[in-house]
Amino acid sequence: MKRQLSPYLASEGRLADIIAAIQVMGAHPKFASLVVSEWDKKLDKPTSASNWAELCDEHPEFFRVKETNGGHQKWVSLRWRWALDPNYDPNEKRSLSQEEINRLSSQKRSELTRAPLETSQIETLIDAAISLHTRAIEHERQKQWWVPVVIPALTALIGTGVGAWIGK
Repeated sequence: MKRQLSPYLASEGRLADIIAAIQVMGAHPKFASLVVSEWDKKLDKPTSASNWAELCDEHPEFFRVKETNGGHQKWVSLRWRWALDPNYDPNEKRSLSQEEINRLSSQKRSELTRAPLETSQIETLIDAAISLHTRAIEHERQKQWWVPVVIPALTALIGTGVGAWIGK
């Protein structure tokens, strides 16, 4: 059975990519969700995955990936932001009341999105990512407890055996 490495440790630069995605997806003023190619334009390509959908698929604790058009197109969003109601007017840069939404035309209503996260919410998500990354590192270290115990013992045993063999 192959041992699974945490996605936080599987690729160099993973934590930096997660933090970048949280910042941009959380604060983007107009879009709570975009197709992968659009996130690639806004964020550049991730360093730890081939695209943002791959990275986000590996981190469902923060991101939501939805396939459309029979799986030909993937939309990616930040889960916390996606959980908000779509009542944010990006042109007015404010959330609308239900009464205001009811007065909008269907065209204007379709332009509403989910509000960008507040700075404190983004900081909370970044802190969570750092904590999960740190825990993954610690978990890997705990799996290797035997290395500092066994290697010196084997070295001493081999040294004793070689010494006894030479001493004959």
